[in-house]
Amino acid sequence: PHDLEELCLQAGSTMLVQAHIYNNENEAYQALKDVLVNGQALEKLKEMVEAQGGDVSYIENPDKFEKARVMIELPSLKTGYVKSLEAKTLGIVAMKLGGGRMTKDEDIDHHVGLLLHKKIGDYIVVGESLLQIHASDEVSDELINDLYQAYEIVDEFVEKPVLIEEILK
Repeated sequence: PHDLEELCLQAGSTMLVQAHIYNNENEAYQALKDVLVNGQALEKLKEMVEAQGGDVSYIENPDKFEKARVMIELPSLKTGYVKSLEAKTLGIVAMKLGGGRMTKDEDIDHHVGLLLHKKIGDYIVVGESLLQIHASDEVSDELINDLYQAYEIVDEFVEKPVLIEEILK
């Protein structure tokens, strides 16, 4: 997602300047953008995966990853702007689907999770997908309701939150 990429570019720029590899964050940011665009970053990822005994073919062909048995789009019941999104609720639902654990002895099902399509500040219309649920089994009405309750959708325009408020140096 764009916001994750931007967060990584900003954090990476700061680190490259702190390591005295670049003189300023604008140069560092552009250098990082360049290696993303020209494919060098992807090649470096493959080198790291291979060095750790991983199968690089999964990077080259992500369709090799097993998919969840059940995938459900959660349609919006309202038109408007996403005002708030309760991350804790999303995390608890993901855990109950098997994507997390209450105790260290529980297994994690790596096929399950939530793929958010709408975040704070995004506009959505009735029927458009808020998120996609990836599950191993049927998803209970209780969990579906919890997901709906995690989203607050309002009629008034909502500005997207600032991605990075401050960088401590």
